[in-house]
Amino acid sequence: MKMYLKRAASVVALTLPAAILNLAHAQGVGQRSERLELETVEVTGQEFSLIAVGASAAREKLQTIPGAVGLVEADVFLDEFTQSIGDALVLTPGVYADTSAQRESRLSIRGSGLNATFERRGITVRRDGVPISRASGITEFQEVDPLTVDYIEVYKGANGLRYGAASLGGAINIVTPTALTRDERATLRLEGGSFNTYRASASYSEVIGDWDFYTGVTALQSDGFRDHSAIDSIYGHANLGYGFDSGAETRFYLTALSDNFELAGSLPLNIALSDPESAGLPVTIGPFFPGGPVTVLDPGPEADDWDRNLDVYRLANRTVIPFDGFTLETGIWVANRKLDHAITRFAGIIAQSEDEIGASVRMTGETTLLGFAADWIVGAEYAVSENEALRYANNSGRRGALTSDSDQTAYNFTSYAQAELAVREDVTVVLGAQYVEANRESEAVLNAVDGELTRSNLSPRFGVLWDVSDTAQLFFNINQSYEPAGISDLTAGGVLPFTPLEAQSAWTIEFGTRGEAGRFAWDAAIYRSTIEDEFVSLAYPGTNGATSATFNADDTVHQGLELGVDTDLTTQSLSDAGMQLIWRNTFTLNDFYFDSNATGLNGAILNVDGNTLAGVPEQILISDLRLQGDRFYLTANLRHVPDGPFVDYANTVQAPGYTIYGLTGGLDLTDDLQLFASVENLTDEVYISNIAATGNQSQENTRAFTPGQGRAAYIGVSARF
Repeated sequence: MKMYLKRAASVVALTLPAAILNLAHAQGVGQRSERLELETVEVTGQEFSLIAVGASAAREKLQTIPGAVGLVEADVFLDEFTQSIGDALVLTPGVYADTSAQRESRLSIRGSGLNATFERRGITVRRDGVPISRASGITEFQEVDPLTVDYIEVYKGANGLRYGAASLGGAINIVTPTALTRDERATLRLEGGSFNTYRASASYSEVIGDWDFYTGVTALQSDGFRDHSAIDSIYGHANLGYGFDSGAETRFYLTALSDNFELAGSLPLNIALSDPESAGLPVTIGPFFPGGPVTVLDPGPEADDWDRNLDVYRLANRTVIPFDGFTLETGIWVANRKLDHAITRFAGIIAQSEDEIGASVRMTGETTLLGFAADWIVGAEYAVSENEALRYANNSGRRGALTSDSDQTAYNFTSYAQAELAVREDVTVVLGAQYVEANRESEAVLNAVDGELTRSNLSPRFGVLWDVSDTAQLFFNINQSYEPAGISDLTAGGVLPFTPLEAQSAWTIEFGTRGEAGRFAWDAAIYRSTIEDEFVSLAYPGTNGATSATFNADDTVHQGLELGVDTDLTTQSLSDAGMQLIWRNTFTLNDFYFDSNATGLNGAILNVDGNTLAGVPEQILISDLRLQGDRFYLTANLRHVPDGPFVDYANTVQAPGYTIYGLTGGLDLTDDLQLFASVENLTDEVYISNIAATGNQSQENTRAFTPGQGRAAYIGVSARF
């Protein structure tokens, strides 16, 4: 109890002064204030389209939500060599992304999906309102190419309910450009730089009568910073829309990608810091029980050609039909995903082929409820998938004997409702709930273990939004989140027997404020989540950190501060010269800890009560100073982590802190031709970008550390037609 009071007091002490100070000043990095933008481009068509909504209209809608939200437009992250969705969200308070491999980020909001490996959990992800999170309970962020994104909406925690999400991290909606929401017909972008990196991207869009279409394609090749970390990727996305005379609209979305990258593996801390470019070395893993002691000599990533290759084909449709008093929205999607994933001799080569189909329906409208005017949302969604999960022996990177085979099926059914009541002209109350039922089943075919579970729950939500003034808001939320385990957590990606994990549930309370005044804009929130059965990953005994498994921790707490402040530093002389100087800052405080001892793998008791959860730094500061003129921009940025994350739940080993700097710049050669360049990790800082959690690193000394990228420079040119 004393520890809880001490921790809670520290969060409040850090938060309240900042919130009170900024109330006098500041809508922040999460929702970029248009008053702090050099220019606002109005695009014809977005005001009256029901589906193709531009960033300005999306921002206005976000400002009516009583909770922590964010909006990131493409021009924020395309100045740099952005490879992943994690890179794109770096300036959003409360969002943490680290890099485990090229184009692969571990993305977490408020500690969601802590320590998850390549297949992420804890966040519901949608593309243009249609899920790309899978029926099996996980999301592949490899499926998103930042160069085919218009903007990204972030709904933290309970605020994801409007998309049917009741996960701890909330929801992310990735919005694609359309011919109705952009002012250019065609674009071409060419880039190159360090590590023999080359990327080319092209797009084309057109409005033809009642039809419009957009298509974009990106190809990326790179040798990578580390040995055995090359990438070869091609990504395509297109959409086709039609507007009916009745006012109804329909739009089809097609995604096709082949994303292939080598895996360099993790390293011991001393090697990660002294030789960060090296790939993992040969290691002896084992012995394994039961069945007698087995020891395996693993040659390492290069000799066994560790890699992760994902092919995805996805077709979706979204249709919106306006009626008197309400709007009906339907969605349908089909997807095929093929995975070829070679890792350790213990895990072998994982080969999977998954087919998924899903459908959704949602209605929105206005009514009177409890005597108050109310906006309402009612929706339901169902998705089912079938996955053939095979595992082969890894014989120097080639498939050997088939070692296991299982048929995995999963379904999710979700229904949700929410009402926003205008109880006063300046106060909105939100009432909502979500019901989820999820089933996961693994049927053994060869050397596998049968398993099945069904989890269901009703999760409520209550929130209040107070418009303190025309430019400042306060908000409050309380909700329950509920997350059934993904199939990859239940089977360790097909490597281990089926483990019937309990669902993770939590109660979260949130206070926050956003607004703007004069030269300042802000976005701030504090929250506290009390969690039962949190999914926690742990290096599997004997695998030297090469394979992790998931277990349910008993009681944990996530609490923290999310703060973003934008400041206009433009002087009169700069303004007279047609220039603007904007300083953006985000600070995230993560206080995540065990609130009891935990039962780990194989029933082992972890004496961790009060210990910090491994995997995420406690403090992260990101600062971005941008000078922009009519035909150029120059940006300096830094990422400061005072202390890295703990690698073990015993809290014996902690990654060192770091500060990395970057520069970006761009010049408009003509109205339609731009030259741009960036330098990342300017001082060539050696740091740890990702860890694999262990129980007690001082005893196990596993290879758990992934070095961050060294200094890199990129240059490119973009043209629009």
